[in-house]
Amino acid sequence: MKIGDLIRAIDPHCHGGPDCFCFFCSHDSNRIGIVIERLNETNVNHSAGYWEILFDVGEWRLYGVEAEVISESR
Repeated sequence: MKIGDLIRAIDPHCHGGPDCFCFFCSHDSNRIGIVIERLNETNVNHSAGYWEILFDVGEWRLYGVEAEVISESR
């Protein structure tokens, strides 16, 4: 994953029901966003890095393992 990639957030704890209060469900997000910043050092790859991502409902931070790349930037 890198800055500019289009990603989809993956939350294994989210059940998507009407009583789910995760960031994405509570904001009715489509979970698709653009990576805007890497928040950890480049050579530190714990959980595939830590990233700031701009979603349709605002910025949110995710570990790389919580996202799948759906379109890579050039």
